[in-house]
Amino acid sequence: MACVETSILVPDSRKKVDELFLFWLSEPSTQEMLRKELAKLRGVSQNELNIDYLDLSIPTSSFTSTLRPSSPNLRAPSPPPGLSRSPKSPRGRSRSPKKGHRSPKNQEHGLSKSVRAQDMQKVYEENVDEVDFAIQSNGSENESNLISKPAAIDVKRRGRSRSPKPADLPKAPAHHQVIPQFYFPHGKPNAEENVEECLQKAEKIFAEQLNGELGQSHFEDVSKVLGVPLYWKAPLFVASLGKAKDRTTVTFPMLQKMWRRVTSHCHDDASRFVKLLATNGQSYLTEDDFVPLIQDLVNAHPGLAFLNSAPEFHERYVETVIGRIFYEVDKNWNGRITASELRRSNFLQTLASLEKENDINRVIDYFSYEHFYVIYCKFWELDTDHDLEINAQDLARHADHALPSRIINRVLSGVVTRNRKGSQQENQSAEAKMEYKDFVWFLLAEENKTSPRSIEYWFRVLDIDGDGVLSLFELVYFYEEILQRLQELNIDCLSVENTVCQILDMINPKEIGKITLRDLKSSKMTPVFFNTFVNVEKYLEFEQRDPVAAARETDSGEATGESEWDRYAAEQYELLIQEDSYDQEDFEETNEDTNSSVDEEEQEILNLLR
Repeated sequence: MACVETSILVPDSRKKVDELFLFWLSEPSTQEMLRKELAKLRGVSQNELNIDYLDLSIPTSSFTSTLRPSSPNLRAPSPPPGLSRSPKSPRGRSRSPKKGHRSPKNQEHGLSKSVRAQDMQKVYEENVDEVDFAIQSNGSENESNLISKPAAIDVKRRGRSRSPKPADLPKAPAHHQVIPQFYFPHGKPNAEENVEECLQKAEKIFAEQLNGELGQSHFEDVSKVLGVPLYWKAPLFVASLGKAKDRTTVTFPMLQKMWRRVTSHCHDDASRFVKLLATNGQSYLTEDDFVPLIQDLVNAHPGLAFLNSAPEFHERYVETVIGRIFYEVDKNWNGRITASELRRSNFLQTLASLEKENDINRVIDYFSYEHFYVIYCKFWELDTDHDLEINAQDLARHADHALPSRIINRVLSGVVTRNRKGSQQENQSAEAKMEYKDFVWFLLAEENKTSPRSIEYWFRVLDIDGDGVLSLFELVYFYEEILQRLQELNIDCLSVENTVCQILDMINPKEIGKITLRDLKSSKMTPVFFNTFVNVEKYLEFEQRDPVAAARETDSGEATGESEWDRYAAEQYELLIQEDSYDQEDFEETNEDTNSSVDEEEQEILNLLR
């Protein structure tokens, strides 16, 4: 056995050695052997030895000190007088009395008392080779080397049966504190859920069909028996197909295999939703993963039935809904939605509510057609060439030229827009443009600067150097153009220095002269702060507002739970409907005038011909 240097024997190793020695000493065979050896030392036979008087339990402290190599005064205890120390096992020792052995008188005196700790220490020295001392020396293995050289101990149990530890040995606590599992990345398992029972009900639905197969339009009953919302039927159907994308129907074995795989790893709605929609088996969802779900909603929801006659609006509605989903749910700005982000949002609850709500406009989160109509009409007004892209000149017309050119350049620079296709060199040489899905984010952030995502949006725009702090230089840089616009309109306004001081007092940042994202999220004046640098019209509206009317409007919005975006969308929708009605009346009047003039000309021609 390899020897271990005493100088590197750490305290934990010494404790282990002590524990092994105590375990060896507690073995019944070891105690029986020690009794025999004590009888030999005292010169009496085993039958004459009173076993009841032998107390073989010794405290830990009585031998621990003998194994501490760090003690400078470590010395081996002396053997009994006249008894020479043998390195061999005690079993091979001669039973004949040795020179200098104790007299019977001393034996009787020793038997009248229990064995003390020092007696057991002597026994330990006599049976030292029972625990295999590996002596590391330069060739001498005498008694001095045994004390001065480091040694390692290896307990050889030699096939003895394991016995319980004595009561005086250190024991583990009776009751271990078990910390229950508190993190479930795939949802907490539900013991009451019976997957096989649900599959049996689904099997009956398949059995009712002539060929035992179901199409996507017949998956409503399947989604109900599986205990998922109604509009999960499209993801269920696509996931059941697997790699057989060319099929139009699904068999029960295909559904059974898919659902068992999903429920064995995923135990809540969020993780199962991600598992069903993720086309490549990844642990997150991209924008393309939502297309089948939203398209099925357009085709099946009664509140969107009127879109069946206008298929050109389907793609735009799907893009708008997906853009709003990622605007609210994707907290990391990476174009990916995970199960944990779904749990922190209200998307799954809103999707489930569509089953009971036939009016799609009453579901204002994500799916409202009125909100889609407002967003798409605003984009259509700016996109004059209708190529579904707007440039800086187009965006400048938004809100009657209320956006400064520096803000427009920052918005189109890519800090808040998705990466465009093509190489980096092509993107740098091409004109900066905004796609429709990017415009969805822009309008939502522009009209509701109280939401956390809107605050992040405009903070990225104003943070030119991207250091996570809005410095005084950046504030002055953007306000200079606002000040110039106000002076062109002959409006009295504060100087740059006074405005910046007013803004700092308004936000009250933790560090003077530096505004962080946390400062803006914790302040109620954040919309006013952003409008000062972003929108001239809203900045003037705030400066010229009626405080009483503004407070009343704020209180009414908080009472009804409507956000600034909800109020803006409702107002703009009414205006757009009125404009459409006026245009329709003008169109009809024009047609009537044209028809009447045509009739008169035809009548005159007929008269001439006659």
